[in-house]
Amino acid sequence: MLSTTCRAFAAAVLVSVVCVNFGIAENSITSIDIEPIVITVPENTSGLVTIIDTKQPIQPIPVNDGASFLKVLPGFSVARKGGGSGDPVYRGLSGSRLNFILDGMEFLGGCGSRMDPPTAYIFPETYDSAKLIKGPQSVRYGNGNSAGVVSFERDTRQDEGASGLVSGTVGSWGRVDGLSVARYSTPSVDLEGSFSHAQSDNYHDGSGADVHSQYKRSSATALLGFRPTDGSHVKLDITRSDAEAAFSDRALDGSLFDRTSYGITGTIGGESDNLSLRVYSTYIDHVMDNFSLRQTTNCGSGTDNRCLLMNVDRRTNGLRASGTFTPTDMLVLRLGSDFKQDEHSSRNFMNRSLVAAEAFTSAARIKDFESQIRGFFSEVDIKLSDTLNMYGGLRQDHWQASRFQNVGNTQSLFLGGDVQNLNSGFLRIEISNVNDSVNAYVGYGLSERPMDYWEATSFNGIVANDVVNVQPEETAQWDLGFSMRGGSFSLNVSTYIADMNNYLLTVDEATDSVSNIQAHRYGAEVDIRYFLGEHWTLLGSTSYVRAENETRNTPLAQTPPLETVVGVNYAGSIWDFGVSMRYVNAQDRIDPGYGSVVGFDRQSATPSFKTIAVNSSVRIGPQFYMSAGIDNLLDENYFEHVSRSNAASITGFVTDSNVGVREPGRTFWLKSGFDF
Repeated sequence: MLSTTCRAFAAAVLVSVVCVNFGIAENSITSIDIEPIVITVPENTSGLVTIIDTKQPIQPIPVNDGASFLKVLPGFSVARKGGGSGDPVYRGLSGSRLNFILDGMEFLGGCGSRMDPPTAYIFPETYDSAKLIKGPQSVRYGNGNSAGVVSFERDTRQDEGASGLVSGTVGSWGRVDGLSVARYSTPSVDLEGSFSHAQSDNYHDGSGADVHSQYKRSSATALLGFRPTDGSHVKLDITRSDAEAAFSDRALDGSLFDRTSYGITGTIGGESDNLSLRVYSTYIDHVMDNFSLRQTTNCGSGTDNRCLLMNVDRRTNGLRASGTFTPTDMLVLRLGSDFKQDEHSSRNFMNRSLVAAEAFTSAARIKDFESQIRGFFSEVDIKLSDTLNMYGGLRQDHWQASRFQNVGNTQSLFLGGDVQNLNSGFLRIEISNVNDSVNAYVGYGLSERPMDYWEATSFNGIVANDVVNVQPEETAQWDLGFSMRGGSFSLNVSTYIADMNNYLLTVDEATDSVSNIQAHRYGAEVDIRYFLGEHWTLLGSTSYVRAENETRNTPLAQTPPLETVVGVNYAGSIWDFGVSMRYVNAQDRIDPGYGSVVGFDRQSATPSFKTIAVNSSVRIGPQFYMSAGIDNLLDENYFEHVSRSNAASITGFVTDSNVGVREPGRTFWLKSGFDF
């Protein structure tokens, strides 16, 4: 199978190289100036990178968090647990295999069962763009990243004067979102403030049943930038957010998701030669209980003692120093170092009275995990000719972690620790024709990833008596792809094939555990557009991944099925219209009870489903738009393969551990925005 796949990939690259050499005539390249307002299938930006405007409407309309926002990208899935705080899965990989960077910050959530993945603290519209780098094809963004990196970023330089944005969304089930952004810039000072709020009641699935899924989310950010001299810039930033969310997959809800982040960034130099330093601190405070957002038997007044509350927190301090150097027009060199220190603590109240549980703030926080990692990296870009470029990079990290036991909210007992030296690197060739209408790439990447917080604690990678049960995970991956852009069409193809040594596989059993296995994965994403004249576009995308657990001779658990989206858009000078259909194949390649820190395969296959969505938009002048849409038009009753099981027994809601948390039924929404 490996040789057949390699031959297929080689053939794809050969076709693309032939296309590069023969080219597409320059006079056949035309620009499509009118783009639809609503994004249904994002177009690959270049090679291994996709960039999305975070402020544009997206269909299906996402929850106001990072995971739901990314679901529109081919290859992404979301493990649903309720209304928000879903866990992102890319190419079948999740957890710390997929890194998230927020304004140069890295941090993790606090819950041992991933009620609050990092994306739960992301408010996408408060950023200007989100950039996806596919696979282990960069070493500048921290350790691991075998699936890729997603960086949420803000524009570093604004037009002089005052500007801003106001947008709002209303929708089914009490959905209300609001965003306001204000900026002021002079040649020497930049000011920016943003505020975001989103809320929704419990939604109904396609059968009309209530799903325990209500949420409220708010975020505020302030940025102050200075330019003391030409070529220098200092930026201060602070972000505060809080939220609450109901969960249908577990016995607890999230009554508090609180984040406070501070950072300072200094840059000297221009675009081609510069030095930069980023220092930041992020604090996460997270409360889970079974009484704030649900009714629980024997949790109330008097002597009732079935109340549960867990309060966890995490402080992450980080530093990144880097430099870009361009000694010649043919060479760019990037060097840098980063450091991240992480400490996690908890205080738990199990089977207490409501009064005792609500008095949790009087107890001490007890440290149960700490880690630190420091890394050094270098990347080089070499222009070999006008149509041929080479990229490469090396990285080394030193990681150490310690696990502790919280003894009765009074004592932190050391259990054990681990220390690892980790290496990563990549090499890639990119080729294009003279007018850049055809591009192709082939790259090879290596990454080593230590166990993360969840694998070390919730799944007992580190246990008492200083016993370490697993080794670091190693990924060796080939990435191959090509893109073509002609007068009436565009095509992007990304393929990959990977061997994963010591893949960290989790087991869902009475004593949760993690072990090393051998895994083999391959897959592809394709997006295509065909322009029918000036206004009409046919578009589509498909993504597929196949993964094998070679140690157990089974499919690799938590692998999403084949997915295809097709649609048609009309983009006029005033009106837009779009319709799209999403089809997801059944997934019977399962390994029940096994999975990742995000979730496990159920006992039976996941059925296929299809949904239809429609949208329309109007531009009222250059600054104002209004969009409306209907998601899941036919009210399909379905769930995603990677979603968590609908297993929690919640008063007034349906429980069925054989299915995943079901997706929303027919959803109406209206969004408007105004730039000034």
